[in-house]
Amino acid sequence: MWYVLQVAGNKEERIRDDLISKGYQALVPCENRLIRSKGSWIKKKYIIFPNYVFVKLDKYKAEHYYKITNIEGVAKFLGDKRNPSTLTFLESEWIRVLGANGIIEPTTVEIVNGNLKVVKGVLENFKSRFKSFDLRHKKAEFEITICNEIKKITLSIEVINSDEQDIEDD
Repeated sequence: MWYVLQVAGNKEERIRDDLISKGYQALVPCENRLIRSKGSWIKKKYIIFPNYVFVKLDKYKAEHYYKITNIEGVAKFLGDKRNPSTLTFLESEWIRVLGANGIIEPTTVEIVNGNLKVVKGVLENFKSRFKSFDLRHKKAEFEITICNEIKKITLSIEVINSDEQDIEDD
């Protein structure tokens, strides 16, 4: 089962590495986000779920609780201390897709008749969950649930062959 840890900001990756060194499977989904800087687009590493680390346990036991919560920066397991929240199978698959292959690169898309069409990238896995896209800022938004709570996720997109006009900043 996958569990969610609430952790101190800017310590997510160090905590993930500590968990892995202790024999746990842990994920911190990240992307190379497209950011406009000094007139051009650059990529900057961005944690998709700030202040959270996902950890897989075969079975939740007191020994796991103490081993994990004693790591500097770990605040708590989400949910009740004795019975923390777990991800559903679908939620754990979403997290695995978002975090298992290192840093996510922007998804390549094209706009056809006003609709976003995924050409290549991680957003292929979330086509039915799209909520909106912003061509000017090169972002697409979709929704998933984490511990049965709706989360809006924004990821970068690179647009090719668009039938839309004026997608670049002037």
